[in-house]
Amino acid sequence: MLHHIIPQPNDLRFTGGVCPAQRPLVIRDAAVPPEGYTLTVSKEGISIRCSTEKGRFYAAQTLRQLRNSDGTLPCCVISDAPRFAYRAFMLDSARHMQTVDEIERLIDAAALYKFNVFHWHLSDDQGYRIESERFPRLNEIASYRAMHGFGSLDRTRYGGFYTKNEIRAVVAYCEQRHITVIPEIDLPGHTKAILAAFPALSCRGDRVQPETRAGVFREIMCAGSDETLRFCCALLDEVCELFPGPYFHIGGDEAPKHRWQQCDKCKERMASAHLDSFEALQGDFINRLATHLRQNGKRAITWNESLQGGNLAPDVITADWMDREILCVRRANNGGDVIMEDFFHYYLDYPYAMTPLKKTYDFDPLPAGLCEAGKQHILGVETPLWTEFVEDFGHLCDMMFPRMMAVAERGWTREALCDHADFSRRAEAHRALLDAMGISMLPQAQWDPQPLLRLQKLAQHYKKTFNKETILSFLQPKDDAD
Repeated sequence: MLHHIIPQPNDLRFTGGVCPAQRPLVIRDAAVPPEGYTLTVSKEGISIRCSTEKGRFYAAQTLRQLRNSDGTLPCCVISDAPRFAYRAFMLDSARHMQTVDEIERLIDAAALYKFNVFHWHLSDDQGYRIESERFPRLNEIASYRAMHGFGSLDRTRYGGFYTKNEIRAVVAYCEQRHITVIPEIDLPGHTKAILAAFPALSCRGDRVQPETRAGVFREIMCAGSDETLRFCCALLDEVCELFPGPYFHIGGDEAPKHRWQQCDKCKERMASAHLDSFEALQGDFINRLATHLRQNGKRAITWNESLQGGNLAPDVITADWMDREILCVRRANNGGDVIMEDFFHYYLDYPYAMTPLKKTYDFDPLPAGLCEAGKQHILGVETPLWTEFVEDFGHLCDMMFPRMMAVAERGWTREALCDHADFSRRAEAHRALLDAMGISMLPQAQWDPQPLLRLQKLAQHYKKTFNKETILSFLQPKDDAD
């Protein structure tokens, strides 16, 4: 019997007949995994067996998707639990902001598809998005850029920030749906907005402005300055008060070392800490912030670049977005925890011509080279959406759906049950459900464009010439790509 449930349940058996929708009987059973449930629908009634409220909630999401158009439910037995404990989506509100209502709509959809983490990117070169009572210059200067930017013809001043009450409301909204919110303050790079407010935190003290362009910039925080460390710790303290969850993302990606190489304070820190490279200086900087977060009851997460110095603290979680040196596999094999959010498959801000649905869906988040023990340290999956070129909510939804749903399934359902064609059928059946939630989904004809059409769409999207090697990489089948 066909069904439309996403993620695909790990054990589903239809028993024949239908049952009218009714309030289920909930039975607590300590033997059921914490996020798991057994859902029984029979002509006699509906029951949910679970060990936690989270398991009951996920069973309710399955029931919601199981319902027939006439309001009945097919009789069945579903025993289900996730493949990975960490299943996240990331939203960049630093480049372009979304309203609280729009964010809550995304949270509703994430809950429906059994995501349990919302990674909220709130600071970057182009803006700082959290109300700060401790450092008001962050809102006066760092929260606004001179113009819209990113190639837009709109030259009006752009910016804003979320009030603390708005952030608390989003966190509470997530808690009601069993979603943990992880804030990200990107450090030491991607900090031009913060440095515009506090130029003394950089190596040279130059006056800069929040960026209006996308890219990687040389102006980063000074890793050798005690003042910089004190500021960062105080800032993290203020943000920690808003987010009760156990994790805090402190960035660590795309931090060029040009300024550090010319900075006496950075060189002095390297000498006093016996560091043999500027990459190790970044590891030292991240470790000091992680130590401070630990005192706040938080565990730090950092992007995979922080592994390059070879000295990252063992308990810091690594987010693998583009690890060309396979450092994350070594990290997991040696007992370090890793989150998989591969750029080539899980980044949702790139066009479907570059990352079609099938490429996202068919990606197995367990990388090659893992030993059996290492597999246990792949915490799960995350799908980021960066918003340099995603300005409005309709465009954002088209980029996320259905690819975000595909990542949800790969994070929940075991590999042997995953099938792209069947997923596509089920995803299209969710269009009306998403519409009712105020979320648009890209037309199905655009999910998996053919190679020639993909090439044409890429040319339209970027409006520039690609070299032969890049074009061929987009056209490669999954088994040979990347």
